Amino acid sequence: MTFIVVLLFLLAVRYWWGELPSIAGSYPAKWFGWINSSLSGTAAYLASVVLPALLLAWVSNGFEAILFGLPSFMLHLGVLLFVLHAPSPEMTFDALQLQARQSTTEDGLLADTQGQTLRSLLSNLHQGFFVYIVWYLLLGPGGALFCFLQRHHERQEDHRAANPDSLGETAAIGAQAVSRWLVGLSIRVSLLLLALVGRFRDGWPFFVASLKDWSIDEGDLLYAGVCLGLVPEVERETELDSATYLGWLQDYEGLISRLFFGWIGLAALLTLLS
Repeated sequence: MTFIVVLLFLLAVRYWWGELPSIAGSYPAKWFGWINSSLSGTAAYLASVVLPALLLAWVSNGFEAILFGLPSFMLHLGVLLFVLHAPSPEMTFDALQLQARQSTTEDGLLADTQGQTLRSLLSNLHQGFFVYIVWYLLLGPGGALFCFLQRHHERQEDHRAANPDSLGETAAIGAQAVSRWLVGLSIRVSLLLLALVGRFRDGWPFFVASLKDWSIDEGDLLYAGVCLGLVPEVERETELDSATYLGWLQDYEGLISRLFFGWIGLAALLTLLS
C-alpha cells in the first residue's frame, strides 16, 4: 500500500499540469496556538509534535486489518494530502522553454535568470514534497506528520526567538537543527539517485562530499547535483546559443524525470525490504 500511495503522488507531481496544493491551511497555527495556551516548554513540544505522530502511527496500524485495508489506504492518502505541497515541474519546464524560444535577451542572461527558477523548483520540491515522502517511506504516515509538525514548530520557535519577550534563541536553534536534518536527508537521497540515473563518475563523489557538509544552501546543492548529471560539454560552454540552451533545458527536464523514477524505484525497494 505504501508503494501505491507514493507512486500516485510521484506521478501526479511530475506530470500533473498544476501545483499540488496543501490543504493544511491555518490548521497548524491554530493547533500550536491552542497547545501553547495551555502548556509550555518540553510538555508543549511533546503534546503538539510527538504525541499526534505517535497516535496517527497507532491508528493507521490498527486500520490495516479492517475492510482489506481500505480505511488505512484512505488515511494514508489524507495525511499526505494534508502535509504535501509541490510545484509542477511539467508547467515550470514548459514555461521555461517557451520563454527561451521567445526571449530577445542575451543567452547568458537568460540562462542565469532561468537558473534561479530551476534552483527554486528543486528547493521547493524538497521543502514541500520529497522531505515528507522519504519520512513516509521510512516511518509511515506518523513519520510524515511528525516531519510536518516539527517544521511548523521550528517556525514557531523562530518567531519566539525574534520576540524579546519570548524564551530566547536556544529552543529555536534546537528546532532548526532537527528540521535541517529532516530536510537534508531527502536532499542527500536525491543526490544519490541523481548519481545513479545521471553521470555516476561525477555524481557519486559529489554525493559523498555532501554528507560531510550540511550547511550548503539546498537549492544550490541540488542545482549543482543536477548539472553534474548532465552532459559536461553543454554545462561547460562559456556562451550558449538558443538551440544549444534549449537542448540543455530538455536534458535537464529529462534528468528530473529520471530522478522521479529513481524515487519510485527507492519506494519499491524500501517496500520490499519492509
